[in-house]
Amino acid sequence: MESAVIQSVAALNEQYGSEGGLIFAVNPQGLIFAEINNGWCRGRVYLQGGHVTDYQPGKAIRGGIPVCWPWFGSHPSGRMQPAHGFARTTLWNLVATSHNSKGETIITLDLNDCPPTHAIWPHSFSLTLTIIFGASLQLLLAMENRSASPMSLSCALHSYFRVTDWQTCRIHGLDGVDYLDKVEGYARQTQSGMVAFEQETDRIYLIADAACRIAIPESGRDCLISQEGSTATVVWNPGPVKASAMADMIAEEYREMVCVETAIAPQTPLILQPGVTHVLAAEMRSIPK
Repeated sequence: MESAVIQSVAALNEQYGSEGGLIFAVNPQGLIFAEINNGWCRGRVYLQGGHVTDYQPGKAIRGGIPVCWPWFGSHPSGRMQPAHGFARTTLWNLVATSHNSKGETIITLDLNDCPPTHAIWPHSFSLTLTIIFGASLQLLLAMENRSASPMSLSCALHSYFRVTDWQTCRIHGLDGVDYLDKVEGYARQTQSGMVAFEQETDRIYLIADAACRIAIPESGRDCLISQEGSTATVVWNPGPVKASAMADMIAEEYREMVCVETAIAPQTPLILQPGVTHVLAAEMRSIPK
């Protein structure tokens, strides 16, 4: 491990850490993360990508939440650019850590434009990600246009949820909502009843600020998801065929996860005017049945 990384971790702990509740460490690959362990929950967030990888209050559902920005999915021009944008693979800056009156832990990160981002996306911007680890997990992504012209955005808080069995879990809250089915060539359909998983599922539900519940029969707990500032909810599971071709997915892992994502979809993009800030927010809460 490079001494510079060790020194950086030590400096972060000295300035931002709190004994028994928030520490900074580095994983075997050399990536720095914050480890939260307060009276409400345990959690972890990496500075690379501002990526929450763990949240567990009691028997809560665990999963990662990549930040997809400033585009969701493939690059809109079709150029050879990273899927889901560059925010999820870029090192974010730690701005502040604190604890509120409830004893929840608040971590604030930011990401601003720089020469490497200009080479990919020619806009000036500021992103601020506020993460609250408490009775619930809250993420607030504030995006500011610092350019002189409007910019078109799609983005998502790409939340993965650990489930016992993908085929027995159900998603409530989307009945009657139109969606675009990517598996069927983006055919527009209408959801009838609860969302169930039997094969590859990749759908963009055209509903702003949805409130969903993931029902997991075997766990004794469900997960509530509420959104603000969104134009769509994305529901995804790769299914067995696609998962087998994914280099970054362990065999059979698809059986124990579903994604319910808070999104501004490419089909319903955000046109952010100069000097304007928009906030995309999600709250996830584990509840007993």
